[in-house]
Amino acid sequence: MNGNDRGQGRVLHSASKRSGVSLNGILALVCGVGLLLVRDGLVDSANENHRDSINVLAWVGATALLLIGVREVLWHRMRRARPGQGRRVRRAPREGLYYLALMAALLVGSFLGGENLLMLVVALMIGAWLLNANASGLLLWKTDVRRVAPGRVMVGEVVSVELVVSNRKRFLPALLLLGSDQIENDEELLEARALFSRVPPGEDRSGYYRLRPGRRGRYQLGPVELSTRFPLGLIEQGVVLHCPGEIRVYPRLGRVVPGWYCTHLEAASVTSQTRRRRGVADVEFQRLREFRDGDRPGAVHWRTSARRGELMVREFDEQQQQDLDIVLDLWQPPSPTADDRDRVELAISVAATLCVETLQESAGSVVLAVAGRTVSRLGPLIGARSLDVVLDLLATVQPGIGELPDEILAAPGVVGSPAVLISTRPGEDICLGENGRDRRVITADWNELRGWFWIEDS
Repeated sequence: MNGNDRGQGRVLHSASKRSGVSLNGILALVCGVGLLLVRDGLVDSANENHRDSINVLAWVGATALLLIGVREVLWHRMRRARPGQGRRVRRAPREGLYYLALMAALLVGSFLGGENLLMLVVALMIGAWLLNANASGLLLWKTDVRRVAPGRVMVGEVVSVELVVSNRKRFLPALLLLGSDQIENDEELLEARALFSRVPPGEDRSGYYRLRPGRRGRYQLGPVELSTRFPLGLIEQGVVLHCPGEIRVYPRLGRVVPGWYCTHLEAASVTSQTRRRRGVADVEFQRLREFRDGDRPGAVHWRTSARRGELMVREFDEQQQQDLDIVLDLWQPPSPTADDRDRVELAISVAATLCVETLQESAGSVVLAVAGRTVSRLGPLIGARSLDVVLDLLATVQPGIGELPDEILAAPGVVGSPAVLISTRPGEDICLGENGRDRRVITADWNELRGWFWIEDS
């Protein structure tokens, strides 16, 4: 079954903190004592033929309520003292609060007016309340939940997170369970929900909610709360299960024009060079052609030669190696505005896009250094398998307020590769010095990026 897709940013109910006294136990004790106090009045007002029956029922009801009250109070305190993974919570919804207010009014009226029938009505209402509390607790008994979520997603990407509820009871189904998952990052605390109408005994059921992260970074998942109001909806009971999880949200990737490497890096008076390497991993199959004098016998494609009746050889085209040395300068003023934060995200997107283009589309390597709140350095990295390493770093870096360290510009990169500085500082504040004079400077400004870099949904 599919769960509800909710994008609200509500905090989980603070009622998950358990109170020190059981409300159900207090209600049962009050009702039992009250029933004992009005027992004589009920017997005297009844018909002579039914007085014995009413007396027995009053004693049985009062005794049962007192026993239930004592059990609830003692069991509640023992449960609080016993550590466990599943933490029980209990709360009254709005309907349950109205129900309690009505019971309190009838109880006060029965004491003030001496109406025995009102006390009997209160006892019946307390019985319905206790029935709801015990039934909902029984439904949550031996239930468990686990989460299946992707480990990495992109900003703006819609992902489905699966909650799997297991009912380990042998005979009783779990009915109308609501799974609430908490999602937290540096600035938000969200709640997502999935509804499970029925989980048969001994089986599992899956519910889903959709998440569309709008910020890069780490999203912490959990805990998960399973709750139910079945059958009367007067009281809601839940169990909080510790299910930690994390989704790492990568920065938004953009697009660059074809040939951006040669046009915007090599042609910009940057000391760079496009080299060719002759290795097995750096050649690409192009076509089959007829055998010529001087061709290697190992290049003959024998199956095609046998079919066509003449020697055919495989022709390969050597790939270009495109290396890149990037320094990402994430500067931000002490009191940043929305535009300052947007420039930081734009600079990270540009760096991520250039790294992905280099590692995926060419046989080159990438050296990446990031100067922000902390200084980080990666590389040289080669191949598409290094993408997660680069994007993991760019997903979690934070801007700083200091100057660009000289040592990060002096650190050696790939020999002969284009050296690039991507900065969020205003152009007049960028000072490269001797160590960075050969670097091509790219400022995080749409006016400079226009024409060769864009983000499709921006």
